[in-house]
Amino acid sequence: MTKKHRLLIAAIAVLTLFHMIFCAFYGRLYGYFNLEGQLQSFLTTTAIIRGLLLIGIAISGLISLKDKASKTTPFYLIFFLFNLIIPFIFK
Repeated sequence: MTKKHRLLIAAIAVLTLFHMIFCAFYGRLYGYFNLEGQLQSFLTTTAIIRGLLLIGIAISGLISLKDKASKTTPFYLIFFLFNLIIPFIFK
C-alpha cells in the first residue's frame, strides 16, 4: 500500500466519521432548519455534500484500480457502501 493510498483511506475514514456524527444529529438539525424556514436549503446542501463524498470515494477507488493497488480497492468499496447505507441506519 503506497503512501498516497494510506492518506486517501485516512481522509475518507475521517470524512466517514464526520458523516456518522452528522447522521446521528440529522433529525434534530432537520427540525431546527424546518422551524427556521430554511429546510429546503438544508436538504439541498445535505444532498450535495453526500453526493460529493460518494463521488470522491468512487474516484479514489478508480485511482486505486488504475494504480493496480488491489490491496486497497476493498477498503474503498467498503467505505463507499458504508457511506451509502449510513443515512438509512440512523433513521
